[in-house]
Amino acid sequence: MAEEEKNNNRTYILIVVVFSFFAIGLVTILKSRETEHLNYSDNTSVEQEAILYEGAKRYNNVFEE
Repeated sequence: MAEEEKNNNRTYILIVVVFSFFAIGLVTILKSRETEHLNYSDNTSVEQEAILYEGAKRYNNVFEE
């Protein structure tokens, strides 16, 4: 009985370790892709953002009487 419990404990630890490495690997890949995409575009200035948002409407659903 104790041997079986010890084996289940090892299996649980092995699963946790494998999934942890898998998650860390995926986060590392996603982070590298994010920085790659950030290098594609130039930095926008305040004036450029103002031009982009000039035609945007605000939908805040606040009714004043």
